[in-house]
Amino acid sequence: MKQYFCQYIGISLTRLDNKIVTVAAGIVFFDDEKGLQRCLRSIQSYVDLIIAIDGKFKYFEDDHDFSIDNSRKIVESFPNANYYCYPNLTEIDKRNKYLEIADIKDVDFLLVIDSDEYAVIDMNELSNSLAKIKKYKTSALIKGKRQDTPDVYGVKIFEKHFEKPDFIRERYIERIFYKPSKLRYQFIHCNLVDVDHPYRNFTTRKYTSEINGITLYNDDDLRSSHYLQKSIQYQRGLLESEINARKKIFA
Repeated sequence: MKQYFCQYIGISLTRLDNKIVTVAAGIVFFDDEKGLQRCLRSIQSYVDLIIAIDGKFKYFEDDHDFSIDNSRKIVESFPNANYYCYPNLTEIDKRNKYLEIADIKDVDFLLVIDSDEYAVIDMNELSNSLAKIKKYKTSALIKGKRQDTPDVYGVKIFEKHFEKPDFIRERYIERIFYKPSKLRYQFIHCNLVDVDHPYRNFTTRKYTSEINGITLYNDDDLRSSHYLQKSIQYQRGLLESEINARKKIFA
């Protein structure tokens, strides 16, 4: 499988007691230039690295494997963005790619954000929260052992679906990962597992705690009706294929 990428250029760092905290964002996309532009603009000043992964999901019906609009150009217009292309992977395998890349880049925190979302960030509040988490995780001792284990944190999100344009759902969702290199998606596309301690699995409402200083907004306003129809078909198939696994996880 051919991989495409652009060169990672530079970062800005948050510091606490001379400890460096690095923050990356992981995003998957396919033919979503307008949403991608909005998304990346909202985060590019606040993260050190953007891991942007192109390519259609396996079972997403289309006649091409990676974006043919201006999505790649948009990614490459941001100096702290890396473009990768991994077409025809399952949702789990494609999302695991940004966790694998986060491992290579040795980042402390990964913000997961989709191309139909954007973020509003209070940099001081978010930076302080992340720095305190890392300081605690790397210094706290429990029963004589350092508890520098991966964790998942909830972020507030407001979601609007095109089928219900007058309804906005507010909730917390697992979107900031500490030590993402030690996490992987397994079984269903929203289930995260600590690879060193598989009994520690994180699904919706099982995150460690909630983080302030960042709010996500989700809508389909910038997507074409053609794309939305294909997306609906894909999502229905995805959820049907995960029914048995969901029953075991949420039992």
